[in-house]
Amino acid sequence: MENIKVLIVEDQSLIAASIASTLKQHALEVVAISDSGEEAIEKVGEVKPDLILMDIELSGALDGIATAKFIQDKYDIPIIYLSDYTDQKTVDRAKKTMPANYLSKPFMALDLIRAIEIAFHNANQATKSETNQILKDRIFLRVDNQSFIKLDYDDILYLEADRAYCCVVTTQKTYKLANNMKHIHEQLNNHQFAKVHRSFIVNVNKITSLEGNTLHLDSHEVQMSMEFKEDLLERLKLVR
Repeated sequence: MENIKVLIVEDQSLIAASIASTLKQHALEVVAISDSGEEAIEKVGEVKPDLILMDIELSGALDGIATAKFIQDKYDIPIIYLSDYTDQKTVDRAKKTMPANYLSKPFMALDLIRAIEIAFHNANQATKSETNQILKDRIFLRVDNQSFIKLDYDDILYLEADRAYCCVVTTQKTYKLANNMKHIHEQLNNHQFAKVHRSFIVNVNKITSLEGNTLHLDSHEVQMSMEFKEDLLERLKLVR
């Protein structure tokens, strides 16, 4: 098998050791083992894994699904979820992060190895199929029929629906585009943007405070509806 660097995120040391042993027996490289989501987020940048095995039930403030969302904001790394539970609510949350696979514990060693092989193969094929390298930290907005301007994702505070139009609100200026909000959101194609209301999509990284159902983004306020509140709060690290 091609050398694949794997990060294991598992808070039960015996299970983590067993998984690491299985991977090594199949010539896979275990670059690190993290026992919490917070540590895993830090490790990803250091060890640069090709694939992550993510236990869903982690100790600490972040579970595996929330951890995966943070990692996906910055990296394109296939993630395979490992879980003791297969209840529908957990599966539905996991599906939103588009995992490479989902294995229920206990699993056979061969099932794990096959899942890794398939996930790594599919990730490589997706990369090869991209004839052009897409910039993931910026877009170019059309300002008239002939001109486009560069706009970094980190400068965007939120999107606001305005009938058939969409307002892109930045730290310095608001741009009104002749496309609906759903279309612009799909064009952004970045996990740091989350829908919080039928009329608002916010840059999660730009939220400065929460007050009830009101989100503050610098000097701006955006209303959050109950329909989307739970999903957003799962992405934020709340210290109570």
